[in-house]
Amino acid sequence: MSAYHDPIAVIGMGCLFPDAATPDDFWRNLTAGRSSTSPATADQFGADPALYYDPQRRQPDTTYFMRGGYVRGFTPSDALPAALDNSYHWSHYVAHAALTQSGYLNRPDILARCGLILGNLSFPTRGSHRLTAPLYDAALQPLIADLLGAPITLPRSSTTLDSRNANISGGPAAVVAAALGLGATHFALDAACASSLYAVSLACDMLAAGKADLMLAGAVNAADPLFVNFGFMHFGAYPEQGDSRPLDAESGGLIAGEGAGMLVLKRHADALRDGDAVLAVIKSIGLSNDGRGKHPLTPNPRGQILAFQRAYADGGIDPALVQYVECHASGTPLGDKTELNALEEFFGGRAVAPLIGSVKSNVGHLLTAAGMASMLKVILAMAHNTLPATINVQQPLHSHNHTFGAPQIVTQQRPWNAAEKLAGINAFGFGGVNAHAVIADTAPLTTPTTKPTPARLAI
Repeated sequence: MSAYHDPIAVIGMGCLFPDAATPDDFWRNLTAGRSSTSPATADQFGADPALYYDPQRRQPDTTYFMRGGYVRGFTPSDALPAALDNSYHWSHYVAHAALTQSGYLNRPDILARCGLILGNLSFPTRGSHRLTAPLYDAALQPLIADLLGAPITLPRSSTTLDSRNANISGGPAAVVAAALGLGATHFALDAACASSLYAVSLACDMLAAGKADLMLAGAVNAADPLFVNFGFMHFGAYPEQGDSRPLDAESGGLIAGEGAGMLVLKRHADALRDGDAVLAVIKSIGLSNDGRGKHPLTPNPRGQILAFQRAYADGGIDPALVQYVECHASGTPLGDKTELNALEEFFGGRAVAPLIGSVKSNVGHLLTAAGMASMLKVILAMAHNTLPATINVQQPLHSHNHTFGAPQIVTQQRPWNAAEKLAGINAFGFGGVNAHAVIADTAPLTTPTTKPTPARLAI
């Protein structure tokens, strides 16, 4: 858990989301109420998707769901070798864009004290698959020949290989740090779907402890789309009828997506001193784990509430001041309901419950990068004084006692004109890992009534 004597300023951001190569693209899609999910193609699955499709779920090694939030049309930069996996290229792209906006790209004097913390999914990627495919082919070729009763030679790919694609977990953070000339700490972490906020939290801790003067914090998910599809299909996480509607009572499941996002962070006092454009201020982040008691894939409201409690208590922030909460809500019936009940227990004592929404209705669930989509949505909403709609909600979900329901879910775009904007952002992951960030458009919003707990580094 993290709370800061001096808030942490966001001074730059970059993104690569479905249908959005810049924050401006992303904002246009949000305000247009656009769904950026689409059917998989051979580019995602590596072969004709029809070969894998069985809506009746009768054949092995097939899937009944074909949609995803996919990054299409990306052109890698010449700054990195072309053969590197998308996890490298996407991470570099968003880090470069965020530093450019901050004004600190190609500033070796500043970047010598800049670090990078990257949330990254430890799943196979298309790049790592190209390294292992020849091994599978060598093992399968004689078996296939035996079945056919005739010799066979499997085709070999002519794609250039890069051995660094074997290090898909920590490699991108190291390569991006070297490419951009970052001299402070850099590492990757995997906190499942809470990775984005964990990366931001640890980056804020580095700044609060004086271990860096500037930090890049973000996340990437460039996992192999076919691998992700089959994994969630076996969990039964996809909707049976192809209809995913976060915060809707009839939603049948989630839509997985891919992408990357990055923030540039700096101590707020330093940002003001140096004349940086402050996009938002991170007040506090509460972290928790569900612990024992439930299946690792089953959300526990107790753990989520603990993250809320830590965020507001450690930051000395009155929860009654929160006007909006960007939910983790991915469209799974149990997950969305559990989250609303946890929000009700924590926020239920106030006169007016905060408004809520979920960006996953627009781009799908970006897994490790999901929290980056949430962060950018809220930061952009503050800047534009507008709350975008959560799309596709037909039958609004409600919490147990209706503290949260149709009146709180932002289903139509609406103004956000509070003089001091304050929002909460949820990110929850497999294994019961939870995070809740509190961000504002200005600082200070409140003066802590008690001295915050000193930041703790977890490196």
